[in-house]
Amino acid sequence: MDDLVYTKYKKTHANLSNFAKENPSTSFPTLAELQEKQRHELLEIAQVRYGIKGGKVDIVFTPLDIQPNMSEAQVFKVLLTSPEHERADQILYGLAVGKLNAEMANRVLSGLALLGKFKTMRAE
Repeated sequence: MDDLVYTKYKKTHANLSNFAKENPSTSFPTLAELQEKQRHELLEIAQVRYGIKGGKVDIVFTPLDIQPNMSEAQVFKVLLTSPEHERADQILYGLAVGKLNAEMANRVLSGLALLGKFKTMRAE
């Protein structure tokens, strides 16, 4: 009698290479294309969230004075003046209104996430 055991198909480099050779019409997106798509989606999410695209939205925080020519360190310094629970919203709002580019917004949001994890680790 056969055992009913599920074995997961393993994707190896050789299998992917064979797939690409057998299906030349299927092209995978480049890293640059994926990054551009990610930037576009992040910007669109921020614009929809803050009413720049779509309906009217009431913003319940005072936007920080973030300028497009600021460095990442300067943005973090300005963020420290806002309450911790508003910091991610401040970055997304800056992205939505064009004060930050998507790359910097992504880096700052990642930095905020790491800081949050460090705080929870320290609290334990």
